[in-house]
Amino acid sequence: MHPVFHSEFIGLDWPILFIGHIIMFWSLTKRLDWSWIPLTDHEKLCGNKGDAYRAQVSSLERTFQNS
Repeated sequence: MHPVFHSEFIGLDWPILFIGHIIMFWSLTKRLDWSWIPLTDHEKLCGNKGDAYRAQVSSLERTFQNS
């Protein structure tokens, strides 16, 4: 059975190519505007709005428990 990857085809360039692709992917994800993708309710609660929402809910819970 023949090997899938031949050393003369892959050579020693694969680490450089691999790292280069990771750098390109990372830079693209940082530069692109992702605001067009709608967030789920769970994702919305993970940011600053989620902190305000949790503070409001805990305040309402305390009010309900005190009454």
